[in-house]
Amino acid sequence: MKKDKLQNIKTSGFKIPEAYFSNVEERVRNEVRVKDKADQSGFQVPENYFDTLDDHILSRLEHETPVINLKSQQVFYYVAGIAASLIVMFNVFYTPETITIGDVETVSIENYLEVEDYTTYELASLLTEEDLKAFNLINSEISETTIEDYLLDHATIEELIIE
Repeated sequence: MKKDKLQNIKTSGFKIPEAYFSNVEERVRNEVRVKDKADQSGFQVPENYFDTLDDHILSRLEHETPVINLKSQQVFYYVAGIAASLIVMFNVFYTPETITIGDVETVSIENYLEVEDYTTYELASLLTEEDLKAFNLINSEISETTIEDYLLDHATIEELIIE
């Protein structure tokens, strides 16, 4: 139904303002008058400006201007850099206490592990046999039906084939 309406449109949809064609000639003449007046920029170069320009520039160059010595700032930056590196060195090498894994919050470790792309194999490689024995994972036996149920619920066939 919409296609029929589009094919039957007889007007372009554009409208001309009232008395447009009666005022066109007058507007064009006004534009021409403005452009004629705009040929003159309104700025004038003083007489003999380019003749005396070289002498004017050279006279300014002959005056001695005070020179700012930048070496004092460079020395300041060198000293500040050395001081900052010494402070960092003392903080890194002379820390009074060592941080252990127990000092770090568990939530921070969990968030870090969620953000990073670690596989279970990489995480398992970090644990020793003693750590695993502490969790009592090595000695506990899991039945085959439990393993099958877990794999059916949590893994797809493509993942199993790829691994």
